[in-house]
Amino acid sequence: MRLAILATFALSYVGITARRLRWLPVGRPSMALIGATVCVALGAWAGPPFLGLMMVVAAGLGEAGFFTWATSMLSTRVRSRAGLLWAVTIGCGLLSAVLVNDAVCLLATPLVVQLARRAQAPVRPFLFAVAMGSNAGSALTLAGNPQNMLVGRLSGLSYRGYLVDVALPVLAALLVTAALLHVFFSRRLAQPEHALVEDDPTPIDRPLLVVSLFGLGGAVAANLLGAPLALSALGAGTLTLIAAGLRAEKLLAQVDWSVLLFFAGLFVLVAALQKTGFPQAWVADTEAVLGHGSVVLTAVLGLGSQVVSNVPLILLLEPWIRSFPDPTAAWTVTALVSTLAGNLTLLGSVANIIVLERAKERMGFVEYAKVGVPVTLASTLVALLLLRLG
Repeated sequence: MRLAILATFALSYVGITARRLRWLPVGRPSMALIGATVCVALGAWAGPPFLGLMMVVAAGLGEAGFFTWATSMLSTRVRSRAGLLWAVTIGCGLLSAVLVNDAVCLLATPLVVQLARRAQAPVRPFLFAVAMGSNAGSALTLAGNPQNMLVGRLSGLSYRGYLVDVALPVLAALLVTAALLHVFFSRRLAQPEHALVEDDPTPIDRPLLVVSLFGLGGAVAANLLGAPLALSALGAGTLTLIAAGLRAEKLLAQVDWSVLLFFAGLFVLVAALQKTGFPQAWVADTEAVLGHGSVVLTAVLGLGSQVVSNVPLILLLEPWIRSFPDPTAAWTVTALVSTLAGNLTLLGSVANIIVLERAKERMGFVEYAKVGVPVTLASTLVALLLLRLG
């Protein structure tokens, strides 16, 4: 083991110091990540979930032409505007469950805007579809968004166990989201139809597409079998970078590093906070005031996510959630509600901001809330009812 780690370090160092290796032309940042993957596989280190590596996989799919192909297929297979709205909402939701909602919004938004304009349809409903579909669908797995990854790390919930518990509630919430968007925008969608303008055939990088899909499928399979999220993400991301070759650094440039720094910084801050002893005292006070009711937990998560964002809120509430009589159920509700609450207001999820920025659209807080509040309340209610019945 020691010799293998030393050999990995030596080879990685050669790749980092050399300008470019003919047999692995991926660049220095990618070489460092590949070396880290091998070290993790050898058991040298077990770090936190690598959110950035799943973003790399998403970027690889985008570079291979997957998202462009998917939107082109929708334009030829789905002829009605309402059908496109449903397809975008559900499609972005399911993709976010296996990738990351922020990455899906980043890559899909420009293409969906283009799709709407080709159909001579209003763009605004489809922006809601991308953002709200991605938020709702990402609740399906512990790898769909940063807060669920955090819950997976703090709670000990298994990827497969969580998926089994929330599959029906989340899928129902996603359908409710699509249905309400259809209702809210039915008048805009009912304007006179126009024929879609056909695009030229989409160029597909088949080798990169195959490897990226293989890496993604392998990561999901590994997670279902109980592998650590960090290891499966590292494997999928590394395969994608190797397949990208000279374009590896381009994929890394598409990763939202500000989100990763934010995520890492919060762990440092909370670790420092825990050393003060405040969380333990806070739990005692919170138990006396709030108790351990699921309704109270839902309200705190839903409203608190709009004020301080879901990731720091979960870190703050961790001691209280652990004190519930059934911590597993409490953590499951936490992942589900904190994610669906991202649709409540414009500031409820980073994905919402990403969609508007990528589409270069301006939207007021009230305008968003008119749709976000009823969608969130209805989808969360349905999801929690089905979770309780399950």
